[in-house]
Amino acid sequence: MKHEIPFYKSIRTKAAVLFLVVFVAILVPANWLIFKKVKLTLEEADTRELSAEAEKLVDNLQLDPLSIPLPPNRYLLKVQAIKNQQIDELFSSPGFPAVAPHNYLEDWFVWDSLKIVNLKKGDEYSSSELVVSLARSVTQLRAQKGDVLSYLIVANCLSILSAAVLVFIAAGQLINPIKRIISTASKITASKTIDRVSVPSTMDESKQLAETLNEMFLRMELSIKNQVNFFASAAHELKTPLAVMNTELSVALKKVDLPTQKILQSQLHEVQRLDRLIQDFLLISQLKSETLTLRKEPERLEEVLYASLKKTKYLAEERNIQIQIKVEDNIPTLFSHIDFEKIQTVISNLLQNAFKYSLIESIVKVSISYQENRSTLVITNPVSTPIENLHLLKNEFHKSNEPVGGLGMGLWIADQIISLHGGQLELSCLQNEFSAIVIFKR
Repeated sequence: MKHEIPFYKSIRTKAAVLFLVVFVAILVPANWLIFKKVKLTLEEADTRELSAEAEKLVDNLQLDPLSIPLPPNRYLLKVQAIKNQQIDELFSSPGFPAVAPHNYLEDWFVWDSLKIVNLKKGDEYSSSELVVSLARSVTQLRAQKGDVLSYLIVANCLSILSAAVLVFIAAGQLINPIKRIISTASKITASKTIDRVSVPSTMDESKQLAETLNEMFLRMELSIKNQVNFFASAAHELKTPLAVMNTELSVALKKVDLPTQKILQSQLHEVQRLDRLIQDFLLISQLKSETLTLRKEPERLEEVLYASLKKTKYLAEERNIQIQIKVEDNIPTLFSHIDFEKIQTVISNLLQNAFKYSLIESIVKVSISYQENRSTLVITNPVSTPIENLHLLKNEFHKSNEPVGGLGMGLWIADQIISLHGGQLELSCLQNEFSAIVIFKR
């Protein structure tokens, strides 16, 4: 039976997730390095711009007489004179931060939300040195870096999402040949002729898979044909000596004394049981390979029933079981289109089950009824304990818990043959009575 694979377990999804993980593992570090580079470039450009403004102020600065140009809007200026390691503040814009003296020895530094550059200018008429410090807020720089980071995050998310969708679609296209192979293979059964899967035109593993499966199907066909031929030949070879033994034992029964009759009768029953077993093996092989041929003719079910009883009544006699048969009276002659021999096998298997699983000295009831559009056969036998999971009894090699012999294939064979006739086999167990109900549509 074909089972749907959960979406999250499919190769398509796994391929998309795998690509996504690899894509993220490569893209995120690469974009982080790009962001670090852009961030450094923005900071260097901001520092150069601030330094350029400071140089303009330095060029216009005079000490004698003291003339200090005003800084541009949003800039803060501080001018200091350093002589003999003594710092003398000459000018400071309102709001210029008080920082440690050693900071003025650096080219630039950031203090709180301000970036401050320091330029030094020597005085040719004295030994003092001027330090011009120009400060500007880094809020705009931080906003630019935040914008770049946001753009990269959005671009990465869109890229990853787009890549995942594209990979998912592309993976679906790649998986389509395999899906077609699965679809064809799911319909293939072990029949005499097995359909081949279509070979995709792609020169990849999917083509190799299709060709390998077709080669395997060819080997399966040959194996099935050999198996069917073997069972048919074996059954034919075995049935001939069994038929001879059956005839000879039947004739000998009429010419011997009573003690010998009991021995020969037991042997005859075993020969008949072996004949049915061989017939079942042949049917199993034909059903498995879907090579069973039905020859349907108009037949009455009671005639098939009586023929089946002749072959199985000895089982009822061994357990002292009585058989009650009820067939509808006062009805016009109605027929079911069935294969007499195959349905005889079905009813024989159902009767054998009823006799084997019934209580000793009990009664097995058999009834046949005809309706306008169907014929129904019901075989009911008492059981010691209720039977659970009745649907499992129609599975291969499945039996109830009663300690009786058999392969557990009788109900499976019956169900398969009835299904091929377009009928139904229903099982029920009510009040310690087990019923097998066979329905044929007419």
